[in-house]
Amino acid sequence: MDPVLGGGLLMLCGWLCRLLHIWVAGRTELRRTEMQQQGLSERVRNLPPGSRLLERPGSVEVVTGAQLAEFRRG
Repeated sequence: MDPVLGGGLLMLCGWLCRLLHIWVAGRTELRRTEMQQQGLSERVRNLPPGSRLLERPGSVEVVTGAQLAEFRRG
């Protein structure tokens, strides 16, 4: 095989592997975000009205129920 052709094929294979890696990493990050949101939704659904949930890593604050106006004021 011609060395130039072999080098070109090797570069193409490397580029395709890199593209595959970027695609898989993006899909993994998307799935992880979906799972975190689903977990948050499930935790909030189980809270009684007027509860307050703080999540530090995602900086999420959730207030449920009728006491929402009190938390906004204070």
